[in-house]
Amino acid sequence: MAQKYLITSALPYVNGELHLGHLVGCWLPSDVYARFCRAMGRDVLYVCGADEHGTPAIIGAAKEKMPVKEYNDKYYEKHLRAVSDFNLSFDLYGRTHTDLQEKLVQDLFTRLDEQGLIEERETVQPFSIDDNTFLTDRQLVGTCPKCGYDKARGDQCDKCGSIYEATELLNPKSTISGSSNIENRPTKNLFFLASKVESAWKKWLSEHAPRWSKTASAIAKGWANEGLHDTSITRDLSWGIPVNKPGYENKVFYVWFDAPWGYVSISQAANKDWETWWKNPDCYYAQFMGKDNVKFHSVFFPEQELAMNDNWKTVDLLKSMNFLNFAGGKFSKSEGRGIFLDEAINIAPSDCWRYTLLASAPETDDTDFTIERFADIVNKDLNGMLGNFVSRVCKLSNKNFGNIVPKGTQVDSTLKTQIDEKLKDLTDALEKCEFRDAIFALRSMWAVGNEYMTINAPWALVKDGKMDTAENVLYNCFQLIDFYARVSAPFIPNASEKMQNIFATTHDLSWPKQFEARIANGTVFTIPENLFERIDDDKVKELVEKHSNKSDKPELIIVKIVDIKNHPSREDLHIVTIDDGKTKQDIVCGAPNVRKDMLAVFAPVGAIIPKTNKPIKPRSVAGVESRGMLCSGAELNISDDDDGIYEITDNKKPGQVLK
Repeated sequence: MAQKYLITSALPYVNGELHLGHLVGCWLPSDVYARFCRAMGRDVLYVCGADEHGTPAIIGAAKEKMPVKEYNDKYYEKHLRAVSDFNLSFDLYGRTHTDLQEKLVQDLFTRLDEQGLIEERETVQPFSIDDNTFLTDRQLVGTCPKCGYDKARGDQCDKCGSIYEATELLNPKSTISGSSNIENRPTKNLFFLASKVESAWKKWLSEHAPRWSKTASAIAKGWANEGLHDTSITRDLSWGIPVNKPGYENKVFYVWFDAPWGYVSISQAANKDWETWWKNPDCYYAQFMGKDNVKFHSVFFPEQELAMNDNWKTVDLLKSMNFLNFAGGKFSKSEGRGIFLDEAINIAPSDCWRYTLLASAPETDDTDFTIERFADIVNKDLNGMLGNFVSRVCKLSNKNFGNIVPKGTQVDSTLKTQIDEKLKDLTDALEKCEFRDAIFALRSMWAVGNEYMTINAPWALVKDGKMDTAENVLYNCFQLIDFYARVSAPFIPNASEKMQNIFATTHDLSWPKQFEARIANGTVFTIPENLFERIDDDKVKELVEKHSNKSDKPELIIVKIVDIKNHPSREDLHIVTIDDGKTKQDIVCGAPNVRKDMLAVFAPVGAIIPKTNKPIKPRSVAGVESRGMLCSGAELNISDDDDGIYEITDNKKPGQVLK
């Protein structure tokens, strides 16, 4: 019996447009892995869906002046369109506002309550006097109490990643009305007593985290060091799963108490035998998400599963991606920065996006997406290496031997050895969910075929009258086309199908164990249309001008150093707090001359460094994220000093742009 594989992709909020970051952050990696597992003959249940609850949907609906349900329906349809456009193979792309989800969450809550793991507590929460309502996490915006970022949310800062209580937010404003007329008032909420399952969770984490991606493991271990906190699981909202407890009729469950169980309710809708995955200890469970969701999947969800003591399947592999940025900043439709999925599919076919995004997957650090790199990969790898190989083989064979696969006597042994080595690399990378490594192995496999054809030069063999030898070379090349269709299918499924359809007698796309001859002599084939089209320079220029918001390009600014701390693991580095006159943030600095109260030049992410003429990218320095850098005189083309940071000595103020 085939082993069960459960694969889930993080549920994106139903509000707003989906962009390339959503695609590479969780959808594409999970889809490639699911397709690979199916090709290996495994019994796969692969689900995802729209997260419909919480404040994002309420705020979005209010902005568009629509009832929340209608608003959710509108954007759910957009999700479904994107799933279809980018050929994502979910068994079901569901949603969380369903009867199944409500029954599941309420039943789970009752079980936790009966086990003594729910407690009523009085808390203090921000209350908007002008809106006459308590404000939850995303109904608040203000200044981060940790780094000074002035667009922080009520529960989390998107800039420094800090988590805090809504009452800690500085200068809070309501996102409903924009009012700052806010006071803290007492209210009652229900808490899940996570502290009671901390020991079981820590034991579970120590056994599971070593198998996760490095980013996911590091984030989860950070929470383990801090210890589990009892979590409020109810909110004063009008939209969500109703709390099934007397006295709480006007509250709903916190979205992160509700959302992860959406995987289960969507599985229930997708397959009547859902329990053979979710209640099966021998099932292998892989989760895919962006790094901002790791805390909920490594802490909130498994601690609840463990607390139930009801044989729920917990995650085996947690694969998280870092952020994909565009032109140095986050994707933003309102600011005209980035490419969104409804636009992307009109620019190039889905296979182009699937392959190029995974080739640049932000697996270890945040990555800055560029249109130039996208075009370069499409032109060199997809069109130049794979597409041209398939076209040349078919056209050359048809010209000299007709539209049937030439006679071959054997598979070339050297070719087989080379391909089998690359196949092992590719299979290993996919088993580990290392997608950049997988793309490298796949590209290397395509390169082997191109090199084989170049070295053996069947056109020259034909010219010299060595027809039998030429036929055998082309026979091997046709076996490669079939083989490439199989190993490429998880990444570029449309192109793989086109490669298989070349042959009158098609074969399955099962995952190969070795390079083998499946295409018989004399098989009729058809010369295909080009698998891919080049993206020319004019098109690249057009796309850059359209999608890069030049006015939003960050500039070099003057900052004041207000605090210096030792780096936690490197003696030669410091954590430097800088003030730009509006906000404060921490960066990593190794300059020997850095000191408190010094004025320096700061290059934020996306700003161009004069010496290299390249934009600054976010990076992790010895485990500490740094979104920008303090510049030396050499980097600014002001002096030859490249060791220390350049000090501003004239009458400048923090926040001024360096001219």
